[in-house]
Amino acid sequence: MKHSAIVLALFIGLAWGTCLDAEEPRPIVAKPGSFKPLTEPPCSYCSTQNRKRLVKPDDRVLAWIRGAHNGGAIPVRHCLSASRVINDTYGLFFYDPDGGYVAAYQKDYGYEFHGWRNGVMVVKGRDGTLWSALSGRAISGPQAGKRLSRIPNVMTEWSHWLMLHPESTAYDLFDGQKYEIKELPIEMSAEAKQSMGTVDDRLQPLTWVHGVEVGDSAKAFPLNDSVERACFIGDVSGEPVAVFWYGPTKSSVAFRRKLDDRTLTFFADDISPETAPFKDKETGSRWTLAGRCVDGPLKGRELTWIDSVQCRWYAWAAEFPKTEISKGPK
Repeated sequence: MKHSAIVLALFIGLAWGTCLDAEEPRPIVAKPGSFKPLTEPPCSYCSTQNRKRLVKPDDRVLAWIRGAHNGGAIPVRHCLSASRVINDTYGLFFYDPDGGYVAAYQKDYGYEFHGWRNGVMVVKGRDGTLWSALSGRAISGPQAGKRLSRIPNVMTEWSHWLMLHPESTAYDLFDGQKYEIKELPIEMSAEAKQSMGTVDDRLQPLTWVHGVEVGDSAKAFPLNDSVERACFIGDVSGEPVAVFWYGPTKSSVAFRRKLDDRTLTFFADDISPETAPFKDKETGSRWTLAGRCVDGPLKGRELTWIDSVQCRWYAWAAEFPKTEISKGPK
């Protein structure tokens, strides 16, 4: 796995090296019709779908972490790898394997895959507007300049989410034949590389980051997948922020540190169970990856999710060129 990543990084580095002197952003590389979106797949529950044994314990899932039934989870291999877009009452979901993310927005309909710009996936809305899948910005068309609104989410693995919220929502996978099950790409697409412009060299292009937005400010928190647990404590545009990292599932998520009139200081606790690997210094309460307190004086409370996404550095930097970079976890 590590060897493959190194080879991929070198290969992509050569492609980027050919465009480092480019002064203008690369145009959109359009390939509409490459993927057929899903619209309102029938719903079920995680525990019910798990009994079918169609989802592997380590399958990547996009979990929305607030709402009815404790949110829900979408297995990427089963529902997004072949479609790239889901239009649903629970949300609007875009999967970009090149940039390494699934972006989740408030429910809407009529979106489909369109192409790539600066290596980042572009989607087309029903009125012809083109949108960045990563930032949710309208690039061109009738709604140019507008933004889609994110919904709270985290990327994790099926087994971890099932452990936390077995009663949460999942799409009905039926007998495994209704939707195309497609393995996640392990190489970057030629079209994504073709569309790339100059890459910010402050970090290596394929570095995993958790990008956070507050107002007009953005900050990237570089992630270290060799560390089992970590917690970043920082501020973005004056907003106290905590970014949780859980290495076994390669998951990061960002929350506001303010709870009522108190600002909490979070840290990764090595001896806490995997169900709640984070604690706050003020009360000693334990918190899950989904930002829920399950033990201690604050049991039952929830942290407020903050606009953010886990992705590759090159993709975040392309969409947020003025981003700051965090120095590291506390």
